[in-house]
Order: sequence, then structure tokens, then C-alpha cells
Amino acid sequence: MDINQMFPDERDKPTTRLKQCHAVLFRMFRIFDFLCKKHNIKYFLCSSTLKASVIYKGFRPWDDEIDVGMTRENYEKFVQHVVPNLPKDIFFQSDESDPFFPVGHIVEAKLRDKYSSYSLPESMKYIKWHSGLMIDILVFDRAYLPYNFFIFLQNRLLLLFFRRKGNKARVRALKWITKYCPIPLVYSSSFINSRKMVKTGANYFKPDELSEYLTTEFEGVPAFIPKGWHNYLIRRYGNYTLPPPLEKQKSKHSIDIPYPFTPCDHTEILYWKDRKHMTANNSRNKV
Repeated sequence: MDINQMFPDERDKPTTRLKQCHAVLFRMFRIFDFLCKKHNIKYFLCSSTLKASVIYKGFRPWDDEIDVGMTRENYEKFVQHVVPNLPKDIFFQSDESDPFFPVGHIVEAKLRDKYSSYSLPESMKYIKWHSGLMIDILVFDRAYLPYNFFIFLQNRLLLLFFRRKGNKARVRALKWITKYCPIPLVYSSSFINSRKMVKTGANYFKPDELSEYLTTEFEGVPAFIPKGWHNYLIRRYGNYTLPPPLEKQKSKHSIDIPYPFTPCDHTEILYWKDRKHMTANNSRNKV
């Protein structure tokens, strides 16, 4: 079964650049969702994508990414079973696959479209890691106290000790904390890793909130959300149903609308003009 035939890339059909970007992201999400369900891997929408799914049943008009979360156990299954079956035009980005991607980054792993790129500001021109349109994969470990300051402190200490050793060493420490810490812990990720982010809404789940997964609609596709989605959104955003001010209804990662047909400067890229020459029966597309 050919993933490219099941989920064709139709980014050239919409008439606006933003809609073309949404077509890229939605195709990546459909592939991600299909492979996760095939291998019984539980993911859940989180952050702004969870909020968008509740309010808009899909993308907000200005979205330029998709946010998903997984527990560590599901992420490890994802790396083992899903990553090898990704189509050739999707790059799995982690500190191991991309030598420029930092250990302990605010998002541990990403799926990147190889044909596209974000328009980065001058202050970020130094970035050498892949910057194609993305699905953020936040990995949640049960190793954090339920306060942003303690989550920040733990993330910074882990980064201090394991920056040179890589995420695998960092994860071993997280598993040790989970196993031996005598006090109740919550699920959180590497997201809160700066002092500025301590003042943002709390980004964690209580164990009961991840004990069960529900489904919601995201652009017509049944997608997983955590049982405690409402409490999480309240902690994270307050009154999450209120739209942000007009000046904040814009791309978060790009100074302009991302480029759906222009790749970034990285080794793991493809050119849209060469797409016709890609081999349809590439073994990586078989599932």
C-alpha cells in the first residue's frame, strides 16, 4: 500500500499561500494519524492545536504548525514503528537525525516537510537545523512537580547535565525520577525551559487526565484528545474560548506566511519541481 497514493500531496490546489501551507500540514497529520493508529500508538492533540480543535474543529485561520503530544512509552513505539514507514518527503527531526537540532529543545521531536520552509527573522538566521513546515511532537514524562517553576528548574538541570550526552541520556534520568521519586508527579515535557516561559500558562497533565483518550474532529479526521482536555486548556490559557487580539492572529514561527514550495537550507530537502521524478514504489512508502 502506497502512502503517497492514499494521501496525495495537493498543496498546489489551494489559491492562497496560507491554504497551501494548511494542505501540507494536514497531509502530514493524516499520515501521522494513520500510522499511529495502525501501530496502536496513542497520541493526543495539545497546545494551540487542541484549542483549535475544540473551537474550530480544525485549523485556526492563521495556524502554521500542528502540535501533538505523546507519553514517553508511546513515543518510543512511534520511533520504532512509525518513523521507518514515513514517506520520503517527511523528515523525522530529533537530536539524532539532525546534527544541528539541540538536545533538550522545547519540542523534543518534529516531523518536517522537505519541500517547504519558514521565513525566519534575521535574529534566527544562525539556525542550521531543518526548518520545513512542521508537526511538533511534545513528549510527556511523568517526572515533574505541578508548577511551572519546578518544571523549568528540572528542564534546565537536565540540559546542564546532558547537553553533550544527548536526549537518550536525558531520558534515562527522567525515567529514574519517575520510578524512584516518592511524591506525586505530573506529565510534562521539555517545553518550559526559559525563565520567560515560567510566567506562561501551566503546560502539564495530571495522571488522571491522560488515563483515557477521547476523539474529536480535526478537519474531518477523528483525532485523539486527552480525557482532561478542558482542565488542561484552562490551566494553559485561562478562558481559552476567547480569540486572541487581531495583532496576535498571525504566524508564530515565520515573519511572513511560510513558503510551501521553497525548501530550507539543509541536506534533508526536496525540490517541488523534481517531484515527478520520485519513484512511486519506494520501499519506505509501503505500510
